[in-house]
Amino acid sequence: MDEDEIKGAAKDLGGKIKDGIGGITGDDSLQAEGKADQFAGKAQKLYGAAKDTVNSAADAASEAFNAATPPHQPTGNAYVDDNLLTRATTLVKQQPILALLGTAATGYALALLLHGRSRRR
Repeated sequence: MDEDEIKGAAKDLGGKIKDGIGGITGDDSLQAEGKADQFAGKAQKLYGAAKDTVNSAADAASEAFNAATPPHQPTGNAYVDDNLLTRATTLVKQQPILALLGTAATGYALALLLHGRSRRR
């Protein structure tokens, strides 16, 4: 479980408490603040879960690559740095949102290249 998931769950719980107290006392602003805290907590939990999933996928990809490549042997490709996967895995762990956006942009560009733009008018 990621640190953001824990903080998000705590913020969500605090928001539920504020929402309940605001409902009991009739304080609309406290109730609205509680609902906002619940939303922020749920968003932070989702962000933490996404980060955890990306890190797990990066670890799995790194393990699969290491299992497929014999240890201490260069790939033989002059254009590929043997430490590229290690650097890529580190980048994904440190900047998961950036890596996700980069992957989405690459997929979109590939789809445009393969299928072209829609010709409907």
